[in-house]
Amino acid sequence: MVSKFTALLLAVSFFLPFSASAAAEEHYFTGQQPTLADIQQAQQDAAAEDKLLMLVLGADWCHDSIALMDQFNEPSLQAELQQKFVMRVVDVGYLTQGFAVTEAYGQPTYYGTPTVMIIDPESGQVVNKSDWQYWTNAASHDAQTFANYFVHGSFSQPASATEWQKQVQAFEQHQAQRVRAGFQAVSPLLKTYIESNRGQAKAEFQALWSELAKFRNEVFATTVKLNQQSNASEFPDFALQSWEKVEQ
Repeated sequence: MVSKFTALLLAVSFFLPFSASAAAEEHYFTGQQPTLADIQQAQQDAAAEDKLLMLVLGADWCHDSIALMDQFNEPSLQAELQQKFVMRVVDVGYLTQGFAVTEAYGQPTYYGTPTVMIIDPESGQVVNKSDWQYWTNAASHDAQTFANYFVHGSFSQPASATEWQKQVQAFEQHQAQRVRAGFQAVSPLLKTYIESNRGQAKAEFQALWSELAKFRNEVFATTVKLNQQSNASEFPDFALQSWEKVEQ
């Protein structure tokens, strides 16, 4: 069931993070900063209850994060989720937080919001990495799509990493640092935009946000594709991004 979503990863949204007309009253993420000890306890609870651990990394300024949690709080889906998952929510701030959580589970970064990490509590392995980016467009999906994935979908333990996959992991580690540098560059512009009640976005913010969206999604999709191969002659070489050129 899960694999059907992988082909949709390249359908990337480049919209601004939250429009004034879509502003929500809900506060699902703000201040939600579970420690690694808290998350480890949740993992132990999931194992004891024969459930999966779900970590949702998002922010209240992100309309897709709000849309995801709105769906999760629909009574019928909420009841189903409680039967299958132990869930914890993590506030990523203005893309400056949450990396310790991903790193704790062998992932160098998240690539967008919301990121839904589903984890086998016995092994600590992320079992939905290949399509977790699908939910960064959560506002575009209806209730049945949510049910198909989270209720009726199956999540299996990844196979042991091959030598090739270890090379892919090293490649992703490098590219992830570039993505995180992009998050750092856009963060103050994003904060200004959101805290000004989402007024007219400055051209600098719009350009950087779109550039970063394209890059981070290309990195993620490329990593997924490489992991599905047995080997390759060479890794792709992504051009320098504007925030990297400034640093030189």
